[in-house]
Amino acid sequence: MTTEPVTPSTSPVSVITKVEKDIAWVKGHVISVLLAVALIAGSIIGGIYLFEGLIERHDARVAAAQQAKEGVDTATTAALMAQLAQDRVNDATRDAANQALITSLIAQMKQRDAETAKQVTTDATLDAKNAGARLAMQTKASPTDVTVVNDTVIMSLPLTRIVVADLDELPQAESDLVNVQGQLQAQQILTNDSKVELADANKIIAADKTELIQTIKADDAACKVRVDAQAAKDRKRGFWASLASFIGGIVIGTKI
Repeated sequence: MTTEPVTPSTSPVSVITKVEKDIAWVKGHVISVLLAVALIAGSIIGGIYLFEGLIERHDARVAAAQQAKEGVDTATTAALMAQLAQDRVNDATRDAANQALITSLIAQMKQRDAETAKQVTTDATLDAKNAGARLAMQTKASPTDVTVVNDTVIMSLPLTRIVVADLDELPQAESDLVNVQGQLQAQQILTNDSKVELADANKIIAADKTELIQTIKADDAACKVRVDAQAAKDRKRGFWASLASFIGGIVIGTKI
């Protein structure tokens, strides 16, 4: 009895072909999954960086606005200090001129006082004739208004009236002189007080300027800390979101 060989239902070639198709199918799906995961991760990461960029630009605008505001304050302070410095130069020039005038007037007054005292001493030694002549010169009287008889000097009525009027004004002139001298002393005190107040004001301005500079530096530092902290938070969120998206993509790919 002859036994015929059994022919297998599937040839080796068909099995290899099927395996190759399965491998190609797996490769295709794996590549599709990886591309989908990469696309999702890229979109999420790109969105996160875009969002982070928006936050950083917003923080930069806030910092710039704050800096601009403080810059205006700084410019205003600088302008005021420049104006103050110019005023001080102008005041110093006027004060020097006024002080020179006061010194000159005082010197002239002292000189006139010395001359008057010397003239009074000389007048005390005049005889009647010379005294009458000096009286006529001082009052700008005519020679007929002054008459000398021995040791007596006789004045006419018009000249007598002039002398009486001058003597009436003498106490007022002396009183006015005392008042002017008192005003000068009071003004000197006021001027000295103003100088002291100006020195104190300059110290306050200098202190305010230092405080303003320190405030600007502190604001800049605080703003930088806030921006850096926000950027760090955004990077952390981006990392975890990217990781979650990647894992989710792999899980989705395995289900396909």
